[in-house]
Amino acid sequence: MYNSNSIYSTEHFEQRSSGNLQSPSYSARTHNQPQEPTYTDFNKPRYSGAFNTFFSLKCHGKKAAIELKPSLTRSSEWETVMIEAAISVGTRQYNWAEKISIQITKTELPHVISTFLGIKQAFEGKSHGVNANKGFSLAWQSRSDNSPMILFVCVTEGGKPAMAVPVAGFDAMMLGHMACVQYIRNFPGLTTDACIKSLEIMARHNI
Repeated sequence: MYNSNSIYSTEHFEQRSSGNLQSPSYSARTHNQPQEPTYTDFNKPRYSGAFNTFFSLKCHGKKAAIELKPSLTRSSEWETVMIEAAISVGTRQYNWAEKISIQITKTELPHVISTFLGIKQAFEGKSHGVNANKGFSLAWQSRSDNSPMILFVCVTEGGKPAMAVPVAGFDAMMLGHMACVQYIRNFPGLTTDACIKSLEIMARHNI
C-alpha cells in the first residue's frame, strides 16, 4: 500500500523484514578499493554539476532515507555522485546531522548507473571513507505478490546501524539518469545513447 506521507511505498520493505519476501539467488559484484578524496571545500558553494544549485533526489522509507547529489572528486575533478543516508527518528523525520556520506568512485559509477537502470541486478561498493569502514549495496528484488520489482539501497558505516531504503522502479530510473548525466560530463561528445549501449554490452559480458 502506498504511504501518502512518503515519496516511496515501504510496504515491500516491511514484508522483507518480516520474512515474507524471498531474496533472489544472485551474487553482487563487489568493489573493494582505495577511494578518492571527497570534494569538501566549505568555502565554496555546494557543487551542483550539470544541475541547478542544491539539486538532489531523495527517497524516504519508514526506517531511513537516502539522497543522491552531484559530486566532484578533489584529486582528479571527476564528475560523479554522492549517496547519503540518514536514519529515521520519527514520522517523516530523519537525522541528517548524523548521515553517512559516500562518494561514488570513477570505477564504481558505471556499475551504479547500470544497477539503477536495471541493466545489472546488483552491485556493492566497499572500503569507503578515511577508515575504509563505509559501504553501500544496490539490489533488485522480486516481491512475493508478483508486483513490480524494487531496488533496495543499503548504506553502512562501522558502528552505525545499516540504513536500507526500498526504491520503486521509476524512482530508481531517475537516480540512474542523474548519475548518467554526471558520468557523461567526463567525456565531451559522448551521447547518452552511446553510454547506455556501452553499459549494456559490459553487463552482457558480466564485466
